Amino acid sequence: MEERTGAAVAGLDRGGHIGIAIAGGGLRATSVLRLLNDVENLAVVAVYDVARSAPAIRLADDLGIFTTTELSELYQIAGLDLVLDLSEEAAIHEALSAERLSSVEVVSGPGAELVWDLLIAKKRSEEQEKIFVELQVAYDKIRSHERRLQSSKEALERANEELEGRLAEIFFTHEFFKALTTFSSIGDVTSLIVDGANGILGAEISAVYLFNHDDWTLRLCASQGRPEDSFHPTLHVSETIVGAAFRDGFVQQSDVSPGSELANWYERPEEIRSQAATPLRSGDSVVGVLLVASATFRDLSHAERDRLQGIANQSSLALQNALLHEELERLSVTDRLTDLYNHGYLHQRLDEEMERCQRFEHEMSLIMLDIDDFKKFNDRYGHPKGDTVLKAVSIIIKQNLREIDVAARYGGEEFVIMLPETDVAGAAAVAERIRSSMAQYPHVVGDNVEKVVQTVSLGVANYPGNANTAAALVEAADQAMYRAKRAGKNQVVVAS
Repeated sequence: MEERTGAAVAGLDRGGHIGIAIAGGGLRATSVLRLLNDVENLAVVAVYDVARSAPAIRLADDLGIFTTTELSELYQIAGLDLVLDLSEEAAIHEALSAERLSSVEVVSGPGAELVWDLLIAKKRSEEQEKIFVELQVAYDKIRSHERRLQSSKEALERANEELEGRLAEIFFTHEFFKALTTFSSIGDVTSLIVDGANGILGAEISAVYLFNHDDWTLRLCASQGRPEDSFHPTLHVSETIVGAAFRDGFVQQSDVSPGSELANWYERPEEIRSQAATPLRSGDSVVGVLLVASATFRDLSHAERDRLQGIANQSSLALQNALLHEELERLSVTDRLTDLYNHGYLHQRLDEEMERCQRFEHEMSLIMLDIDDFKKFNDRYGHPKGDTVLKAVSIIIKQNLREIDVAARYGGEEFVIMLPETDVAGAAAVAERIRSSMAQYPHVVGDNVEKVVQTVSLGVANYPGNANTAAALVEAADQAMYRAKRAGKNQVVVAS
């Protein structure tokens, strides 16, 4: 306790700031870094993680905060009072405690969890306090108007109606902000955002577009006021008022001129008379855009712009948490190397699809794939080169899939592809395209840029033709694949 008090006093002696270092670079450390960066009298002076590519390390670099992959460098930093251990690794905590100076406190485990909970509670408390202050101001205005307008009943009624509307708006805003903290899925959060835009701003039309890093497009996630097919589902960041807000910040057109390309997010742009859009930010990055529009003239006042920005700010925090939650869920069912689904998720989906096929008497096919002589390849060229082969297989598989198909890394060099609503001939054709593509794919190995081809063998099985359970279908495809191996490899064999 005395050491902790001493650290705090030392921090106050340096101008009221307490210096904090974060150990750990994961998503939790990233969120804590963002929250601490906004706390008065606290200064994050360093971030440590063994990997330079860790999210918290990259964020700290963007914020101009010292980063290191050497644990010993933490205690050489001037002005360090406390180390917050978010690494969740006992070895790092022991090393931090063993090497720490007497003037530096190390917080980990339950203590670190408590810091996280307090930061989240502080963030929510600030927003709640702001809402209640607005409520108190509104009530004070009501009482003031009642005293001043007693001689004019008509004027008093008008004022009361206006203030009651404002109170209703504040109450809706309060409920909106509270609801944002209860949702964790992107669909729920974006639907709530357009609800808020319509309820708080009275928007006639509203939509949320989210940014896709893969192709630099903005994709529709939620909309209100018009049927969903009235909105273009995908926009490039260089197009329309949505792209303009993504690039430049808040944009408003109070009176949209006929033929304006900024309204081309709508299927009938000539019907749009006014529109405004503002970015949804996560730190310094834009993750999406909130759009409001109407078929009549409307010029947002300064107060309405502030409310729109308030909706965007609060929504961005909830959206960031939803995106992190979705990414964690994706990683839990995904093979890190190939970015295909993992073994566990495949069996879950296979059982679900088998149950559906049995109920509705539909067909389903399964492809089992194995890389030929993969151990010899690894022994000769090394496992890093073997990893490039695994990645190449996953890329070629993805190129031959429909949206309803499921591909997974089954284990080692084996892959399984589930093809709903597909007969044996269709599955065999898909397998042959994959086999042919791999047989022509050159893998660069060796210092002399040598190129080799790595073939695959594939087995195809079908429900109900070859099996009547999920396990039996996997077994039938596996046996067909081994027949392809025994027959000379680099071929497709259909289960008999």
